[in-house]
Amino acid sequence: MEYGAISSKNSSWSCLYQALRASFPAWKASACNFMPESATDQKSGGRGMSGKRVYVGTSGWTYDDWAGRFYPPKVKGAERLTFYAGRFETVEVNAIFYRIPTQAMIASWNRRLGRAFHLVVKGNRAVTHMKTLPDFQKPLEAFLGRALDLRRLKVILWQLPPSLHKDLDRLKSFLAVLPRTVRNAVEFRHQSWWDEETASLLARYQEAFVAVSHPRLPDAIYPTADFLYVRFHGLGHEGYKYDYSRGELSEWAARLALLVGRRTLYAFFNNDYQAHGPYNAELFRQLLLAHGR
Repeated sequence: MEYGAISSKNSSWSCLYQALRASFPAWKASACNFMPESATDQKSGGRGMSGKRVYVGTSGWTYDDWAGRFYPPKVKGAERLTFYAGRFETVEVNAIFYRIPTQAMIASWNRRLGRAFHLVVKGNRAVTHMKTLPDFQKPLEAFLGRALDLRRLKVILWQLPPSLHKDLDRLKSFLAVLPRTVRNAVEFRHQSWWDEETASLLARYQEAFVAVSHPRLPDAIYPTADFLYVRFHGLGHEGYKYDYSRGELSEWAARLALLVGRRTLYAFFNNDYQAHGPYNAELFRQLLLAHGR
């Protein structure tokens, strides 16, 4: 079976982007369905034909320059997570990449996040960057020993370093020991990984091939699991300062709509500068919802 990629194509979409920015704080950016509910589904409490959901959020929430742009002035410290969780149903925690969270941090997140929330964490760099993949077992055990205590944990993102070129044997040994109690998504940072062989191996383990919007990497989407995972890193020389246009996000929404089917979709915006991330995320959620009508 082949796992062909879908690459970008020209498309357009109409959306009142400035209106989104003006009224965003009042909105609840909840997950949405691609497929509308039937009358039977509505009566029985079902979620429509797809039975799956779409989760859109940002890569982190603790950015000071979001104050006054996304967070009201009085919302500070730990209350920012509560505010964020009232508007999005998922977040990708990048801070864990740099240091394993304390038990106090885990207890706080467990307390503040409701049952419907989907928590995604980025695997610690001691596993993926500071050791070669064959030597990752001990740091992996240390990381999972803490991360799996997170009650709302749904996905672990594993980002491999740019220095690691395609090596299927190494990848296979890594995938073989990952936990099966949560989903796993693998993000590559060297373009040699983008091919059918890599996609086929990930599909064998039912783990996601992370699609990226990135200035130096392919934007192909490989559906390799029962969920899709997309990261928006910004484009051009601006990087994380990039503010996506509605046309660019509409193009991604149209491509993903062709693939989502009965899959779950996770999408995260890593362009945190001046709160571009949450506004882009809400616009993208609305575009996905429109494609599902």
